[in-house]
Amino acid sequence: MIGAAGPRPLPGGLAARIIGFLSIALIPLGVVAYLQTAQLNEETRARSQLSLEALTESAASGERLTILRTLGAAQALGSAAMLYQGDDAQCSSVFEQYVASQPDVSFAGILSQDGMLRCSSAGETIDISSSPNYLYIVENPRSTVQLNEAPRISRDSVLMLAEPFFRDGEPAGYVAISIPSVGLRDRKLPAENSDIEELLTFNTSGQVLSSRSPRENTARLLPDALDLATLAESAASSFKARSADGRTRIFAVAPLVPGLVYALSIWPEDSSAATAVQSNDFAKLLPFLMWAASVIVAFLAINRLVIRHILTLSQQMRNFARNRRVPQETAGAQMALELRDMESDFLHMADAILQDEAQLENALREKTILLKEVHHRVKNNLQLISSIMNMQIRQSDTEETRIVLRRLQERIRGLATIHRNLYQTEDLSHVDAGRLLDDLIRQMPFVSEHGNQRITLETDLENIELYPDQAVPLSLLTAEAMTNAVKYICPDEMGVQSIAVRFKQLDRSQAMIEVQNTCHPDPMTPPESAGLGSRLIRAFATQLGGELEQHADGGIYTVRVEFTLTDFIPEAGDY
Repeated sequence: MIGAAGPRPLPGGLAARIIGFLSIALIPLGVVAYLQTAQLNEETRARSQLSLEALTESAASGERLTILRTLGAAQALGSAAMLYQGDDAQCSSVFEQYVASQPDVSFAGILSQDGMLRCSSAGETIDISSSPNYLYIVENPRSTVQLNEAPRISRDSVLMLAEPFFRDGEPAGYVAISIPSVGLRDRKLPAENSDIEELLTFNTSGQVLSSRSPRENTARLLPDALDLATLAESAASSFKARSADGRTRIFAVAPLVPGLVYALSIWPEDSSAATAVQSNDFAKLLPFLMWAASVIVAFLAINRLVIRHILTLSQQMRNFARNRRVPQETAGAQMALELRDMESDFLHMADAILQDEAQLENALREKTILLKEVHHRVKNNLQLISSIMNMQIRQSDTEETRIVLRRLQERIRGLATIHRNLYQTEDLSHVDAGRLLDDLIRQMPFVSEHGNQRITLETDLENIELYPDQAVPLSLLTAEAMTNAVKYICPDEMGVQSIAVRFKQLDRSQAMIEVQNTCHPDPMTPPESAGLGSRLIRAFATQLGGELEQHADGGIYTVRVEFTLTDFIPEAGDY
């Protein structure tokens, strides 16, 4: 009698069966590992490119600081020059004193719309209306930086920085400052940028502003198929290209002053910068090598030699992902070679991540310090302008002139107060608007007295966090509204003159600023509805995105603006 047939045995021995089943099980894992490794490789490459661009920006930090400082000085000089309009001798004296105090500046002056330099450190009237630099400035009525290799005043080639200034909303001229370009070339590169073959800066039109080597040597290192104007139109990037001399090099572009000046670093093809633009084929093969190692380890002792160690490594990765702690003890001696390599790669990767995060935190801290320094210097410059205006007030012959200058001085002091609060705050992305308004109100000396009668001041200011884009127009609107309130204040029935300022949050997304003063009970129209103060109040209300209300009721005149609390919106070109 023949019994029923049992299941047919699988061919091959145990090793073949383990390898066969394990191979089938590892196919989807291998595909996932390959895709993840390719993605990680691409992310690593992208991070290397960012690092290369950061090194470029760091190498040119001296040029960026010089340009930003000069543009800031041009803005301040433009405001100062407005005080001496029509007095070319006094105006020129201001620029002569500025150039004498700045060893890195060779020339400074006011370039009028007709191409004449009547107010400058040269002390004479110069006609540059036919100069290519002047024509470029006229065609680009904004901040510009150009290289002038044959200046009429300076002996050597200079960088000419032009900053427009306005009068009554219309262009009134340009503040032009020249700095020697040779000084930029003499700056030494940081130690981490020692591999850079060439570093140059250029403007949006593709003109080379500065370079480390002479111009004839720089030309042969530039990309053969790309011009600098095209590079200025794109964001920060790094790429490999052939230079004009036929050699392949690595190039990195980083904006120094977005929309104005850019830096280009040039690296040899065999330098460390090559990893930023080349793909790592070995990383893509790593999953296949791991599959082969897993099969061999499974053949020897899949449970003891593989699974428990993989679980240990996985736990280490999860702990690192949760609390960013690198394991102090490893099981390398008990692991197979392939798993020890995996653990070592993880530890190196974890160290690299921690170092990158530390560098990012340091960069953020440096940026915060730089922003605070900018606000501090702006505050100092505004206080200097206020002091200059104070001297001019004492020298003025007419009361009308002194009143106008005092009003302008009060606005400048308000701006200085705003910048002082901005550099004193810990978080530059938010401002305590209530504290800012309280500080602004207390520094206004004309609030305390009005003629021989004292003014009663009442404030109700809530501590509301605002972004600087809203805190600045809010402060300026409050200052203008209080100035008008003091100007048109009158006693109430009890003979008391009072001003009230209220700043409250109406709901989660709405806030309100309100300035009231006592007035005659008869209906009245908004004071100086066509004057500068009222126009400024309307303009600041528009910047806040709110609706302006002005009305008189029961002997109280009210200026009220309700606006929406908005999030920070970066401008185009920020990064």
